[in-house]
Amino acid sequence: MKFGIAGLGNHAINRVMPVFREAGHDISAVYSRSIDKARKEAMKYNAKPFDNLNTFMENGDFEAVYIASPNFLHYEQTRLALEHGKHVLLEKQMTIKTDEAEELVKLAKEKNLVLAIGFHMRFHPAIREIRRIIQSGELGDISYITGMWASLSPRSFDNPDNRWWREDEKVGGGAVMGTGVHVMDTFNYIMGKYPDRISAFRDPKGEVIETTEHVTIQYGPTVADIVASRAVKSPMNNLTVYGTNGTIVATSVFSTSVESSLIRDGKKIKDFRGVNVYREEVRSFADLVQGRESHIATGRDGAVVVNMVNLAFEADRDCKAFIL
Repeated sequence: MKFGIAGLGNHAINRVMPVFREAGHDISAVYSRSIDKARKEAMKYNAKPFDNLNTFMENGDFEAVYIASPNFLHYEQTRLALEHGKHVLLEKQMTIKTDEAEELVKLAKEKNLVLAIGFHMRFHPAIREIRRIIQSGELGDISYITGMWASLSPRSFDNPDNRWWREDEKVGGGAVMGTGVHVMDTFNYIMGKYPDRISAFRDPKGEVIETTEHVTIQYGPTVADIVASRAVKSPMNNLTVYGTNGTIVATSVFSTSVESSLIRDGKKIKDFRGVNVYREEVRSFADLVQGRESHIATGRDGAVVVNMVNLAFEADRDCKAFIL
């Protein structure tokens, strides 16, 4: 399959673009607002550079587009791609507004095109194993789940390409948008369902770009807690699932690389190392396009996470202060 690339941030350049060939696909066109940047990256893949998005969509020789642009551009660029008959692999966060996410899901269905979201945690082998264990019933009824993805990461805005991260209307969130959305989708994936209820607290309270956010969600009788933060020096970044028949922990699982262990009722049962989750994500996207079984997050999955983020913001904004 031939891919076009829209958006040349560090994540796309360093993590995702290099795996397309490994996954058996080609990059044939590259778009950036900077033609110099487009030319530089296109040269690596013998691709054609573009600095006009419409021309890229109309004249680029590709069946699918990987969109890795800033969050606020996702809706416009994905809609344009779908209208031009392109399948879309879209980076998280799918959109900032829930209604825009729903519109893209509807448009993809009308066009009979694939719209998928880049939640790479679905391809971590420890996550896949926990999903299998939960779905098999080995842990019994799932009572409680907790997951954290945190770091100590003050973001520099000296680079003009990063300045959108400090603008509310362009980024749509802080720690929750950077890492928390991955934990949200991971919970939905391992449970095999979407949540029923949601509440949240964030610091600073009521601000769009928060430093730390705690979100509680419920799947029927199962309660789940998520913490995302940019103010933790030595986070564990574990996923823990507690059931009536036992407990399982995936250590250091929330990451961009695979260096994790599974611990079942206090005993290590398996180590996971070295899998490239982005290569597996691209392969799974192609499987979905070709009608094969796929674990990739669909547009519907992405729209649910957009709604979760927005409902969590509303829950924090509307919560009452406790007065002694």
